Amino acid sequence: MPSILIVDDEAGLLTSLMLAFETQGYRVVGTATAREALAALGQEPVDVLLTDLVLPGMDGLGLLERVREARPDMPVVLMTGGATVETAVRALKGGAADYVLKPFTLAEIFHVVERALEQRRLRQENLELAEINRRLRELDQVKSDLLSAVTHEFRTPLTVMQGWLDHLTESRAEPLSGGQRESLAAIRQSLVRLSRLIANLLALVECHAGRAAEGAGPVGLCELLRSTAETVAAEADRRRVTVTLTDGGAAPVLLGDGDRLRLLFLNLLENAVKFSEPGGSVQVTVRADAEEAEARITNTTGEISAERLRTLLQPFTQGETGLARAAGGLGLGLAVVRAIVHAHGGALSVETGAPRGTMVRVRLPLAGDREVPRAPRGLRRAGG
Repeated sequence: MPSILIVDDEAGLLTSLMLAFETQGYRVVGTATAREALAALGQEPVDVLLTDLVLPGMDGLGLLERVREARPDMPVVLMTGGATVETAVRALKGGAADYVLKPFTLAEIFHVVERALEQRRLRQENLELAEINRRLRELDQVKSDLLSAVTHEFRTPLTVMQGWLDHLTESRAEPLSGGQRESLAAIRQSLVRLSRLIANLLALVECHAGRAAEGAGPVGLCELLRSTAETVAAEADRRRVTVTLTDGGAAPVLLGDGDRLRLLFLNLLENAVKFSEPGGSVQVTVRADAEEAEARITNTTGEISAERLRTLLQPFTQGETGLARAAGGLGLGLAVVRAIVHAHGGALSVETGAPRGTMVRVRLPLAGDREVPRAPRGLRRAGG
């Protein structure tokens, strides 16, 4: 139930207004002077103040000033029988929510008061939303700082483990047994996987912080794709998936961070292989024009449903969800791809079910004489 304080020294009008607002469901308090109104405000919870402009002693503008000091969130509506432009301007500049001219109808005064209350409600909601957004930004910054610190700290022990693993495999006087080789290979595979997860986490954090393309320089796209394909060759062979690269004679040179771009295409090729069925194939096609280079990564099996495609490019999501999904990982791959593409001023699109499999298009600006654009160009997704 909203509450209203009505201030008017005309007893008949004050009584009529109090009865009228009570019939509208308001809890009503009435006073004849500004001093009495201030005393009532100190004792009663009030949502809106409706006051006459001309009062004995302190007038309505003086009351407005005092109320604004004590209760800046309370809407104040002024009533007057002789308003001038100057009076209206003073009232609104002083913080009045509105004013109404006497004589007025009950419908008019109800509407003005309800509008003032609605304005107050909207202001409160905006303040609450602003506070929620501030807290969300703080939490997001804490999350980014934590992820950055964790990923940086993980790199040192991983490097140590990798060094000792290399020492074990390369500096032995006696050859390793079959079981020892398998054990060390399993350890190496786990280290590579963990290193990749950490690289993805760090890339995501740095992209969100605007640091993804700080070391920009010329990068040969075809050479980058060939070396990346060699990295996934062993996994492709194990899964009996063929990976082919077609460049059509193009040799585009990109402007970007070579390590981040390598991670971008490594995620795409690994996903294309991982979600292919045995006997499937992954085609990598490169095209270029005067402004951009486009790389298409297509696998012939393993379609993504249109429903899952809508969330697939968000962090920590995959085409399958749950602990029992066929493919492991944190679901960061395509989210990292999108972040790196946008950080380099490129564009990304995913198409599935046309006619089978999934195709990812990555378009990136050529080096030329330009700098890496700072503003992202947006994301397009197409589902079959």
